[in-house]
Amino acid sequence: MTAVIPQPDIIDPLAELDYPRLRHCTFRELSSDQPMLMIVGREHFEISEEEGTRTALLTVKRYLDGRHTIPEIAKLSGVDEASVRQIVSTLHEAGLLRRETPTEYIPGDVFAAQIDASCEMWARQIGFHHLFADLEHGDLRREVFLGLILETYHYVKSAPKHISTAIAHCRDERLVPLLSEYFVDEWNHAGMLLGSLVQMGVPEEQVRSAHPIIGTWSLVNNLCEIARQDTLSYIACTSLFEARADDFEGGAASMRRAAVAAGFPEDSVDPVIRHMGIDVQAEHASLIGQATRILGDIPGRQAHVVVNNLHDLKHSYDQFHDQIVQYYSDISNYIPRVKVDYFSL
Repeated sequence: MTAVIPQPDIIDPLAELDYPRLRHCTFRELSSDQPMLMIVGREHFEISEEEGTRTALLTVKRYLDGRHTIPEIAKLSGVDEASVRQIVSTLHEAGLLRRETPTEYIPGDVFAAQIDASCEMWARQIGFHHLFADLEHGDLRREVFLGLILETYHYVKSAPKHISTAIAHCRDERLVPLLSEYFVDEWNHAGMLLGSLVQMGVPEEQVRSAHPIIGTWSLVNNLCEIARQDTLSYIACTSLFEARADDFEGGAASMRRAAVAAGFPEDSVDPVIRHMGIDVQAEHASLIGQATRILGDIPGRQAHVVVNNLHDLKHSYDQFHDQIVQYYSDISNYIPRVKVDYFSL
C-alpha cells in the first residue's frame, strides 16, 4: 500500500517572500499632494510619502511579479535592498501579496463573489481613463464625445454577434437558456443609441452606414474569441461590461455633463442613459451568480482561465477608449467613419 502524505491547505506563508508577487491591483493618483490609492477588489489603501518617492515605489511594484527575488528587485529598481524588504513585508502583513491555495474546485458562490468584486475594481479602472474626465472638463473636441456615442452604438449593435457565438460554442447545455434569455434582452438595444446620435445632429443613414474604428472591432472580436473559448469566461465578462446599479446615477450625471461640455443638448444622451437603466433593471451584471448556481463548484484550472480572459477584456476597453481619443481628435478624419471601397484607391 502506498502511503498518502496529507498536503497543507496553504503553502508556507513566508514562501512568497522569496519571489514576492503582488495581488492584482489598481493605483490611482488624484494629485501629487494627496495620498495615492491602491485598490484591490472592493478594498482600498492610502499610500502616503513618508520616505522615498512614488516613482520608486511604482518601480519596485513593476518587479513584484513572482519572477524576481528581493535582491534582484533591488538591483533592477535601483532601490536599496533594505527598503525593498520593508515594502514587501508591509504588503505581506496587509494581505496584499499573492498566496496560492492549492485547490481542485472553488465553491460556486465564492467564485462568483470574487469575480464580481474584481470586475467592480476593473470597471472603475476603465472609468479612470482620461477620456471621461477630459470630456467633462471640455478639454477634448466635441467630435470626441460624438465618437464615444457612435462607437458605443457599434459596440452595442454587436451584442447579438458575441452572444450568439457564446450560444453556438456553449459546451454545457445547462447554460444555454441563460444565454438565450440574455440574447433576447439585448438583441435590439442599439436603436436607443441611434436615437441619441440623431438628436446630436448625425443623419440616421450616416449612422447606419458608418464603419467602426479598429479599436471597436478589436473589442468586439475579443468578446467573440472569449465566447468561443470558454462559456463561463464569457458570462463572467458580463459582470465587467454591463451597467451596475451602484454606478448608474453617477454615470448618468457624468454623461449629461460631458454632453453639455461638448456643446450638445443635455437631453440628447437620454436614450443612452435609458439603455443603461434597462440593463441595470435586467440585472445583467449578475449573470455570473446565476451561472454558478447552475454549475456548482468551479474547477480551479478553469477559474484561472476566466480571470485571465477578464483581464484581457479590461485592457481591450482601455484600447477602445485610447483609439476613440486618437481618431476623433484628428480634425482630418471622416466622422462618421466611412468604408473604403475599390474606387477610392
